[in-house]
Amino acid sequence: MKKSILSNCTLSAILLTVAISFLPMLLSAQSKSTFTDSRDGQVYNWVKIGTQTWMTENLRYNVPAASWAYNNDTANLPTFGRLYTWKAAQVACPKGWHLPSDKEWGVLIQSLGGSAEAGLKMQALDTVGKGHAVPANVSYLLSGVRHPDGSCIGINLWGGCWSAGKAKDTVATNVLFAHGTKDMGVSSNDKKAGFSVRCVKK
Repeated sequence: MKKSILSNCTLSAILLTVAISFLPMLLSAQSKSTFTDSRDGQVYNWVKIGTQTWMTENLRYNVPAASWAYNNDTANLPTFGRLYTWKAAQVACPKGWHLPSDKEWGVLIQSLGGSAEAGLKMQALDTVGKGHAVPANVSYLLSGVRHPDGSCIGINLWGGCWSAGKAKDTVATNVLFAHGTKDMGVSSNDKKAGFSVRCVKK
């Protein structure tokens, strides 16, 4: 008997489909809508998860000299948003929203079933709440990283979002996501590196 071997893309699609099937329960009695950033007219989808309200897209607001499109290619902005230094991330969110703290990320992770499940569920939430046409098997969260030297790697494979929590003088906390995995990891990276920003409502 021949063994059936699934590709990473196929497995990812199956996992995402399963996660989406549970979303009605996850979002029951909760709300979702859109928000328009008055600074630049960008429209973002948001969803209420438990007691928190989160944007389901990466921020696209331009903080000059401290935020970039992946590989400086503006075609990446609608899907993946901008990559920010940690310092820029502190002030990037629009009025009424803010960069989530370590504690707020922790609350979200628990609301989505714990760190072993939260990554996939959050990617599924992005798929349901998307405001742009996103190719199959692409997640907003897999936005890659910009190194301090300006080089970019990882788009469509992995990505991360900054936390307001400070780890040390030169590094700060962020959460990480990877293609085809269900977990949502917590790590720390150079503050001058570029990662995505997810805003949570105050």
